[in-house]
Amino acid sequence: MLIVRTTNLTITQGSQLFDKAQRRLQTTTYLPTWRGAIIDRKGRVIAEDIACYDIAIPWDVISGERFRESADDDAIDAIGREAWNAMSPDEKDDLVGELYLPDREKELDQFMHLVAGVADVDFAELERRLELIRSEVELTESVVWANQEKAYNRKYKDATFLEPFKQMKLKEHTEAHVVLPRVTDEQAMVFSLLSESLDSAIIVQHARRREYPYKNQTILIERSELPSPMRNYDALEIQLDRVAELIVGSVRGDTWEEDLKKRPFRKKDVIDLGGYRNGDEVGNRGLEFSLEDQLRGTRGRVLYHRNGEELERTHPVGGKDVHITLDIKLQARVKAILSQDLGLMQVQPWHVNEKLLPGTPLRGAVVVLDAETSEVISMVSTPAIGSDIDVEGERWVNRAAVGLYPPGSIIKPFVLVAAITDGELKHDELIECKGHYFPNVTNVARCWIYRKKSGFRTHGKLESVEAIARSCNIFFYELGTKLGFEVLVNWLQRFGMSKPLAAQLTRPEATGRQGHIWSDAEFELMKESKAIKFETVSISIGQGGLTWSPLHAAAAYATLARNGLWRSPTLVQGNRQNIYDLELNQEGVELALDGLRDSVTKNYGTGSTLKIGSKREPTFNVDGVKIWGKTGTAQAPGYIADNISDPIEGLTHAWFVVMASSLEKTRPSVVVVVLVEHGGYGGLVAGPIANQVLHALLKEGYFK
Repeated sequence: MLIVRTTNLTITQGSQLFDKAQRRLQTTTYLPTWRGAIIDRKGRVIAEDIACYDIAIPWDVISGERFRESADDDAIDAIGREAWNAMSPDEKDDLVGELYLPDREKELDQFMHLVAGVADVDFAELERRLELIRSEVELTESVVWANQEKAYNRKYKDATFLEPFKQMKLKEHTEAHVVLPRVTDEQAMVFSLLSESLDSAIIVQHARRREYPYKNQTILIERSELPSPMRNYDALEIQLDRVAELIVGSVRGDTWEEDLKKRPFRKKDVIDLGGYRNGDEVGNRGLEFSLEDQLRGTRGRVLYHRNGEELERTHPVGGKDVHITLDIKLQARVKAILSQDLGLMQVQPWHVNEKLLPGTPLRGAVVVLDAETSEVISMVSTPAIGSDIDVEGERWVNRAAVGLYPPGSIIKPFVLVAAITDGELKHDELIECKGHYFPNVTNVARCWIYRKKSGFRTHGKLESVEAIARSCNIFFYELGTKLGFEVLVNWLQRFGMSKPLAAQLTRPEATGRQGHIWSDAEFELMKESKAIKFETVSISIGQGGLTWSPLHAAAAYATLARNGLWRSPTLVQGNRQNIYDLELNQEGVELALDGLRDSVTKNYGTGSTLKIGSKREPTFNVDGVKIWGKTGTAQAPGYIADNISDPIEGLTHAWFVVMASSLEKTRPSVVVVVLVEHGGYGGLVAGPIANQVLHALLKEGYFK
């Protein structure tokens, strides 16, 4: 039996046992990795990892094992080794537990309070983190030991000399675990001094923390460029925090269970150096979240012999840098324009908003798109985060990308181009505005000027360019009817409506829908109820069941600027974009652009002037810039606020789309979309904001 057992240990299991013995003489240290930087379109680093320190505590301290062993040593010192060896295990436990362990447990408690105090962390929070580590290690123990015991019993099931399976120490038992990630330099220095006096109960490790250099900015806005009631001949200084955080996102240092399951650092006995451990930085929202796999790096590893000799080293690999299309300086300027400090996103007395009191904060969004590439240069939603107040409590909603609204009249250029491309409208054809579309029905499907306060005026006979400039509803009711419901909806979808643009900003392969387009069942129901005719004329002016986001609107207008080449918007430079040619009639595109030009340059254009009281003044006062534009005023659902019992009905969303370029260019180089929820008239409310965004673009060098 002895010969068989010796042969089994030395020959059959010799190499395995030797490896185990070797591993007991080795320790492993993991080297920190770093997240890739996020860099804006002009090369500015807007998110980066900065070197810092983590505080780790060995497992025998976290588990209390070191202090229990110290209590045993205290007992041995007191009664002597011979007496100790003569005692039974139960007698030893009773003696230590009654006389020596309480003092050591008090010492452990004092140690942990000291750690919490130096780190300026609530003691309960420190205990929560320690308990999380304990539970994770205990779970690993139960799984690994169970699998090892099964393998051991299976391997030696026929051996007559089989000994009971013995639980071996795991790597988790010999490592220090990060308890306080990313402490300050001053705290790291204090912990380093403590470590020298506390028998290595604290280990200071090199680490990284995430910094956002452009998160806080100060912007000056010239108030001489504002509408006359707000005009002042000085510059307003606006302090901004969390600039672009809604887009760029943030990271969290509290690893969640779902992170650990998604990619565990240790799975059984296999180490994934890119896996998640407690205390890791994880993308929490925005680009930091959606680009987590690209930004995340892999740790390094150093294997040491117990004598200090380095046996093996794996160098850490940082995450990939990501270059995005956003201009962080322009983003700050647009955020300042939408701030409550300036006042353009508050109800003003000259807004003619009869439902909301002056000073009421308004919600909205701005998108600035490169007309040639569909790259997002700026995307701001307000209110968003931090100190901003959102009466609906939706502080993290990106209204620019995922907010869905009826388009209103900004949809009219696409209806025009679709009708000309399909041969339903000749280039020089005239359509007469009679004030209302259906004969003998004057209270629905009317033109916006056919009202009592306007003396029931009409536009008379119009051709395409003037119809867009004047935004005549009747003209587009006629075009929608000629196209028909299904063809019109198909055209709007080709212009991007209902495409998942928000998801495609970082993931071009994303599918699904965003915004409302009728299902087949809804379409059949409308036909059965004979509502299809009215719905057709409604959607031809951007009302009815349609909804889209400001991002959808920007992408559609950029398509016109590119003569019909649709390109999905992106936030990441170099991303593959979905591109297709709508094969638009080019003369139709020119007519639409001419109409958009007249809309903001001719006196009769709906976007050319602001009516403030009895006077008019230009909407735009930007020198050296060529502009095209379209106003939109869309029926809106009820306005909800904390201080009212019922939603306020009868309000409208204000839209303004403006495209611009330097004077020598024949095509727009940027597209700006402004939406103000429940703001009122598009030209009056959203127009001054669009004007300010053009000033911001000029200051940042976009019209050179």
